[in-house]
This record gives sequence, structure tokens and C-alpha cells, in this order.
Amino acid sequence: MKNLKTDLEIKGYCKLDQKIDLSFVEKINKNLPKIFKKHELIRRENKNPIKSNGIAINALVGSDVLLECLQMLINNGVVDWIEENYFNTHCILNSFSALSNIPGENKVFHRNVHRDIRGFSYPSPLLLNMLIMLDDFTEENGATLLLPKSHKENKKPSDLYFNNNAVKTIGKAGDILIWNSNLYHASGVNETNKIRRALPITFSLPYYKQLLDYPRAIGYDKSKEFNNKMSALLGYDARVPDKIENWYAPLDKLLYKN
Repeated sequence: MKNLKTDLEIKGYCKLDQKIDLSFVEKINKNLPKIFKKHELIRRENKNPIKSNGIAINALVGSDVLLECLQMLINNGVVDWIEENYFNTHCILNSFSALSNIPGENKVFHRNVHRDIRGFSYPSPLLLNMLIMLDDFTEENGATLLLPKSHKENKKPSDLYFNNNAVKTIGKAGDILIWNSNLYHASGVNETNKIRRALPITFSLPYYKQLLDYPRAIGYDKSKEFNNKMSALLGYDARVPDKIENWYAPLDKLLYKN
């Protein structure tokens, strides 16, 4: 694991092999169609501009299987590893989504060179990207493109430079790709006739605003259903008090403990 930490520091990314059991990957994949359909219907009803049917932002909410996946990341030591080797302290969930790279589609993120943090935070470890591979990632099916060492550069690279120097992160279903959120990356185009699925997740320091208010979206009363680590990771211990009385609450009722 030492080499992985070095890769994350120097190249800006690393890969943890076979951290999610293939039987559980299959369970997730069986649940994804209804998750994508639900999000598609919400987008259409709200006239949201996102056109792709292979995207479910904040898919964790309302999904028992994805909550189970997050707990698995705790149980298999992945969360502890990123806290010890990247944040050097506790972290919380910033976002948990689902993506399906549909063959031939180029409507959303494909070849769009970007970083997933607003501004530039290096060397401060504010945000970390994770991608759980739910299918094998190959050069042909749109493997994620990462630009090594770009997490140390504030200026966005030209498309020409990115295309000439980015690496295609191939891997197996169940592998986990991790990268510094300052790293420039893009999704490749799927040139096969099969979908390529993944779970993009971000973690952040507790004071960094979540992409969705997960405690509120899941339900404040639900916190008692999770163990202490899971509850803290979801952000239940990093809430913002809404009145002075809650700021001066007893220790066991404090909203901000991290």
C-alpha cells in the first residue's frame, strides 16, 4: 500500500485492485436500471438540461444497495486508508453518484477535460475522487482519462496537451480508482456495443460543503440506523447548527463533532 500512497502523491492517482467483491458488483448492476430510470423521470419532470440517460447524481439517496456499498468501503478499510494517506484526518461523503457510459454517447462528460473541485486547492487535501468500476474498463469502452501530475498545476491544460499525455485507466470490475480532485480528467468515448458502468464518489474534509445535504435527504432520524463510522461519513456529525441553542447543545447532541 505504500507504493499506492506514493502514486497518489506524485502522479495524483492510484488504483486499489479488487476491493469490491464481484458478487456485490453484480448486485449493484442489477439495481442500476431502476436508479437511472428514477433520475431520468425527475430530470424530465423538472425540465433539467441534462440529456444523458446514463447519469444519476446523488444516487445514494433512496438506494439501500448503494448505502450497503458505502458501508463496504468502511468495512474493507478503504475509507480508513484515504483518511490516513490523503486527508490525514476524518473525512465525510461529498457525493455518491452512478454513471453508465453509453456506447456512442457524447452528451455530458465525454472528452470534457475538467477537475471536480472549484478553484485550486493543492497541496491542501480538500476533496478526493473515487471511481468504483462496475464493468471492466478497457481502452475501447471509455476508460477514464487522467492527466498525471496535473493536480499540482493551477492552469488548465489545452485539449491537445491533455489528449497527448493523458493515460487511460484500464481495470477490472471491482477495482477502485482514486485521484486527487485537483487532477484534470475526462471520460472516454465508449466505442463498443456494451455499456460501461461505474460509481463516482467524492470525499471531503468535514467543513467542505456536500454536493447534497445527505443527512437531511436521507433523514435526520435515520442516523440511529447507522454505526458511528457510517453516520459520521454521511455527514451527520458535520451539520451546521440552525440556532444558538443547537450550538450550545450537550456533547451527545452536538451537530458538529468532526
